[in-house]
Amino acid sequence: MWENLFFSEPRRRKSRKQKLKEKGRRSYRKGEKFEKKAYTFLRGKGFKVHKERIRFKGGEIDGYASKGGRHYAVEAKNTKQKVNVKVVKKLKKKIGKSAGFVKGGVIVSKSGFTKDAEREAKKHGIKTLKYKQKRKKSDWFF
Repeated sequence: MWENLFFSEPRRRKSRKQKLKEKGRRSYRKGEKFEKKAYTFLRGKGFKVHKERIRFKGGEIDGYASKGGRHYAVEAKNTKQKVNVKVVKKLKKKIGKSAGFVKGGVIVSKSGFTKDAEREAKKHGIKTLKYKQKRKKSDWFF
């Protein structure tokens, strides 16, 4: 009875497949938003960001930046867990497949890095940066 007043047809539950598809879209957009924040963060660190989301035969990198005449592949990670060694190794593999396009890498993480990941990154010449959001000054304090 009440359904007829508010809805033209009864509500249907979403299938598991539909839920997974929507979840994928949400995480993609979440990553996209964080990448833009990461590029602003990198600019503040003195990097010049040239391109975003580059696809090539070896895969995809989130961005391409340079600093001091050296070109870097940028990987932005917006996860609750700290970045682990797998992410560092994947980026190293992508750098190798870029056919001389980039010489190093930068990983920007919102939650930080494991000690093993930092060691591995240092070994391969990949910079690790933890994203810190700038706090806005307020007049609430006396």
